[in-house]
Amino acid sequence: MVPDHNWCRAIIEQRTHMQQDINVKNWIQCGRSSKKSPDPMSHLGSVELWNERADGFAKILDPRKKQKRMDEIFAMLDEAGFHAKGSRVLDIGCGPGAISIPLARAGAKVTSLDISYKALGYLKENADREGLSIEPVECHWWTADIDELGLRNKFDLVVVSATPAVRDLATFEQMMGCSRKFCYYSHFLPGGRNQSHDELMREVLKKETFHPSRGSMSGFIYYFVYLYLNGYRPTVRINHSKKKNNVEWENAADRAIKSLERTGECTAAAKKKIRTYYKNSAVDGKYTSVSEAFSGMMVWDVTQK
Repeated sequence: MVPDHNWCRAIIEQRTHMQQDINVKNWIQCGRSSKKSPDPMSHLGSVELWNERADGFAKILDPRKKQKRMDEIFAMLDEAGFHAKGSRVLDIGCGPGAISIPLARAGAKVTSLDISYKALGYLKENADREGLSIEPVECHWWTADIDELGLRNKFDLVVVSATPAVRDLATFEQMMGCSRKFCYYSHFLPGGRNQSHDELMREVLKKETFHPSRGSMSGFIYYFVYLYLNGYRPTVRINHSKKKNNVEWENAADRAIKSLERTGECTAAAKKKIRTYYKNSAVDGKYTSVSEAFSGMMVWDVTQK
């Protein structure tokens, strides 16, 4: 009896798809089980928070400092087959335009979405100054309806770069739903360290150092595996940076206090200890520390899996 190879192949493919579905289901459950309660990202949904941070982000929007990063992003996009000129791009969590503006300069028609009207104000000023094609949209991505906004399947590229706008699988799939071709996603990975933060927690507040924003299960690693299990094959880059920070001790203390206040860990007594620590550690009024970060970047074609 001659075996029916087509039948055998069909059975193998069916079992492969079943296993793939099980893998995806279990991975989603793994992500849900790993989430902490209460949600450490809940405070990042505040409009007031991002309006407060907008001034700082706008100050560091220096083309010379951002050029290396944009060169890496453009190289990845070019390798994937994306070309900015004449394309439509959605930048989610755009801030004052660190990525929107270079893409618009390269010839893309960019829709820039952010929760902060103050950040969008900076973006509009910069875009108008250069006559760039950028449409700012004030929107909270956590509660956005992409059909009501007319964003579904509208863009050749959707960009999400180091923003908590994409906080879970629902907001990640919502991002993909806006793309008709490419997606770009980047965020921090485990291993990042801030010398100032570590010393402050360990020596002043006597607490164990914890880095909630560095590579949580809802971050880059989780989404990469989710894509892989669903048959996508993203192009990936892993980056490492290390820099020396030298700022006025008062500014360093204020940043540390604000960071701890957002997590509800900063009492009046702790604030006093923090200010004393930074003042005593300063040299000629300046506090110096070293920060180290790892990040991942990936690009994939939503039409190929």
